[in-house]
Amino acid sequence: MLTNSKIALSVALVLATASAAVAAPKLNTTQIAHDLLGPAQRVYYQDLTTHANQPHLKIDKLGAGDFIFGDSGFPGSNPAHSYEEKGLLISVERPPNANVNIGIGSWAAVNGQNITVPQRFVLTGTFIEPKKVSLIPNRPPPLGIYAAALALSFRNTLTGANTLSGATSQFRDEDQSGAARTPGQRLNVPFAVPPVFGNDIRANLYNEVIDAQHPSPFTLVLHVERSASDSAGDAMLFVGDQLADSVHFNFGNALTAATVFNNIQIQINTAMGTNYRASVYITEFEVWAPAPNH
Repeated sequence: MLTNSKIALSVALVLATASAAVAAPKLNTTQIAHDLLGPAQRVYYQDLTTHANQPHLKIDKLGAGDFIFGDSGFPGSNPAHSYEEKGLLISVERPPNANVNIGIGSWAAVNGQNITVPQRFVLTGTFIEPKKVSLIPNRPPPLGIYAAALALSFRNTLTGANTLSGATSQFRDEDQSGAARTPGQRLNVPFAVPPVFGNDIRANLYNEVIDAQHPSPFTLVLHVERSASDSAGDAMLFVGDQLADSVHFNFGNALTAATVFNNIQIQINTAMGTNYRASVYITEFEVWAPAPNH
């Protein structure tokens, strides 16, 4: 006959086993950084699942300080961020008057002012629970395209305009004409010249990301190799520890070894549709650089 304490222990073991069975394997970003850069060191690290009042900024060899926050400035978009147990929740709304060609976003950023960004570096951003909800009560989410993103903001010396460059994990349930399509997730490099748009990742991986009970984290990796005339990069999308897609590309947009970054952003962005709020939790953000003397 089982005692109450033994029953409680048995229940705890069952729950622990069930939890372990559904937990996604953690991605080894250290190995990825070493594979891309050779011997590497983490020069900036935000652990956004840190509990209570403990600092989220764990490593800052850049001297950049904590995140700053920004948004597209579109009226009525109500950008928001809050530190939650699951991570840093960022969100933005796409109001009824949003033009189909207007990108509306909200972001956390590493301030690029007065810091030296390495010529070669790797960014990683890990997210969980991407979500789109209707702004109209008791309605299902409308069609719309949104994305989690890593982006570099800098002044284009050729045009004088502020420029974004980076990689996105795009979630879409409509095509560019506005017609409904099978929902999916894909890796894009929309700001390269020419832009790179991927195909949907495997349905089983996408389903893991959007699972309502046990969602899998997904990670964007952006590798940057700057040179005097142009820069090359690699973008990767992982679901758990599984590589879902990757692409090598040239930036082609005046990003060079001399570029000074305004900031380095981790974002939620929207591109199409109206009357919805898009959100995602950020759990980790890293900047990696070659180790000294390598």
